[in-house]
Amino acid sequence: MTTQEVELFLETFQTLIMASLTPDGAPHASTAPYVRVGNDFYILISTVAQHGRNLLSNPNVSLLFVEDESQCTQPFARKRITIEAIASEMSRENDVYISVIESLKARFDAELVTSLTQMGDFHLFKLSPKSGSVVMGFGKAYRLNENLEVLTQIIAQHQRGHGNG
Repeated sequence: MTTQEVELFLETFQTLIMASLTPDGAPHASTAPYVRVGNDFYILISTVAQHGRNLLSNPNVSLLFVEDESQCTQPFARKRITIEAIASEMSRENDVYISVIESLKARFDAELVTSLTQMGDFHLFKLSPKSGSVVMGFGKAYRLNENLEVLTQIIAQHQRGHGNG
C-alpha cells in the first residue's frame, strides 16, 4: 500500500461520511459534499442541521470514505479510509474561505454554492486530519499520519473460540 494509492482512492469521492458528536455526546452520522485542499477537507454546511451544530460545539470528527457497495466483492473487507480530524470554522473574511468557495463552485453547481454562501446559517468548516487508517482488503490495513501518508501495516492476531464455545 502506498500513499499514492490512498490519494487515488480519495479522488474517487465527491462526498464524505462524517461522524460528529452532539452537544450531549451522542454520535451522529451524516454526509456532505467536500473539496480537498492539501490534506484538509472543506465542507459548506448549515448550522440548522445537526452536524453543523455538532461541529460548532465539539471539533472532533471522524471521516469515512468507503467503496461503493455495487463495486464491492467482499462486504467484510470493503475498501475504506477512516480519518480522525479536527473541525474549525473558516471566517468569511479569510482569503482561504474565498479560494475554497471558488473550488466548491468549480466542482459542484456554482449557482447553488453561491446561493448557500449568502445564507447566514451556512458555514465553511475545515476538517484537518490527525490520523487515520486504510483498509484495502483482508490483511491489507495500514495506519495513516496527519498528512495521510501510509505509516505501518496494522497486524493483529485473530482469536478463535468466541461465540458458541
